[in-house]
Amino acid sequence: MPSRSLAYLSCAVAALALAACSGSRSPAEQAAPPASSGVPEASAPPASSTGTSSAPAQEGSEGNGNTGDAGPGDAAPAPTASAPAIPCPDAVGDVYVTPGDLPPMTMALRGAIVGCALDTAFSIGDVTSKLAAKNVTGVVPTSGTTTYRIAYRTYRDDGVPGVSTARVYLPGTPRTAPLPVVAIAHPTEGLAPSCAPSMDPTDQDDLALPWAAHGFAVVATDYAGLGNAGVQGYTDNHDQAHSLLDSVRALRALLDPSVLDQRVLLVGYSQGGGAVLASQGLAGSYGVAGNVVAAVVFAAEYYARNDSFDYATMLAEPDALTISTGISMPVVVAMRDYAFGYNVLGPSSAAATFPAGAQAGLASAIMSQCQAPFGAYLQGTALHVGDLWDDGFRRSLLACTGNSTAADADGGDATCSGIAAQFYTWMQNDLVAPDPAGAPVLYVQGLDDSIMPPAEEAACNIGELTAAGVDVQVCVDPPAEHTTVVPRNVAFALGWSEAKLYGGTLPACSSAGMPACQP
Repeated sequence: MPSRSLAYLSCAVAALALAACSGSRSPAEQAAPPASSGVPEASAPPASSTGTSSAPAQEGSEGNGNTGDAGPGDAAPAPTASAPAIPCPDAVGDVYVTPGDLPPMTMALRGAIVGCALDTAFSIGDVTSKLAAKNVTGVVPTSGTTTYRIAYRTYRDDGVPGVSTARVYLPGTPRTAPLPVVAIAHPTEGLAPSCAPSMDPTDQDDLALPWAAHGFAVVATDYAGLGNAGVQGYTDNHDQAHSLLDSVRALRALLDPSVLDQRVLLVGYSQGGGAVLASQGLAGSYGVAGNVVAAVVFAAEYYARNDSFDYATMLAEPDALTISTGISMPVVVAMRDYAFGYNVLGPSSAAATFPAGAQAGLASAIMSQCQAPFGAYLQGTALHVGDLWDDGFRRSLLACTGNSTAADADGGDATCSGIAAQFYTWMQNDLVAPDPAGAPVLYVQGLDDSIMPPAEEAACNIGELTAAGVDVQVCVDPPAEHTTVVPRNVAFALGWSEAKLYGGTLPACSSAGMPACQP
């Protein structure tokens, strides 16, 4: 008997091959593995009149995913976006266990599904309630949805094979086929396995569910290493982009090729906004199964320069109180550095950038706590900014950045060497240039965002995108904070993306109040 993973792969590769035949493929798809490196209401969409009779997400019925066996002489059910075209026999928990018998990874296997489980069906009424619970306004559901959990193959930043998990939303009442692919990238959750957003049935209700509520098929990646084997490449532009771009391939592998066309929409918030911006720049070289028509980002956390998110500034101010930098920056520093250590230096060196006496405690906390509790732990452990790093590493990394004055303070001459040199090389290799020929971007930012300050982050990111020739529409929501910018503006973003996907008139928004870039 063939193994479970090989059986999945035979189905998935066949589906991917058929999808490739339905449209052009980038030359990069055949390349070698990657090297290191105030809201208007969204309009109601047209619903399909066909293809829903066999779906598990029938309105008014919870469904169980079983469509029954066709009898002799019965016609095969028509392809539908409401149900997978491959078996999904796994228990939900098994999706997070990476099979040990996978064949050697190739570029052709990106997006190949190695685990699939039926999750939960939600009626239109359920969807309406879920959106309301997240304070989402302006989105009028026209479809229920059935969710699935999948695991699919991808490449990590360094070209090493990986597996990512995801939640998939299939529409009970699909829009008229063929549909585009909508791929969602989530915000910072933490590095611990239990932080994977697909494990939380409400986690993406403000970010992914609005598109599912309008009859789209949606895939929401966890990023490779979050929830399953390994550690996610937190804020690693290439690693996150690979997981997001390969989630597009995974959705194509899950569904009959005839129900999806070549259009792709990428949507991301905070960390996920950074993943989307990186994907905008990398889709042409890494390849994407289709054409990225548009990208939507909310308050992106994007490492586009050495001092993104005040990283270099914090290095140079070791005596500053950690709490003075805010509640999120120390968390980002610690998780980013740990992910670098684990994925680049190796698991045994995951905590190598931390002070020696704090390495075990920080590593344990990072891998057992999600963002908020870990932040509380960190405030009690690292009183000063300098407590986030081994001082030799900190000073050496400052030397790498050219800040010799700060590097030499309190300790004589510092040189760019050792782990710091490796980290600096990784940082530079991980920068991604925007693609002027790539997808246009809707950039939504709240001015009351203290976690992602617009002058330091959004304004600078927008400036770099515009300077590179990317088509950017900026929408400013003055009262929005980091935690409210999505529910306040997702209806606008949904309407904007529908106009991009279907050729309608783009809705207008104001960019007034966006400050100048202050890097």
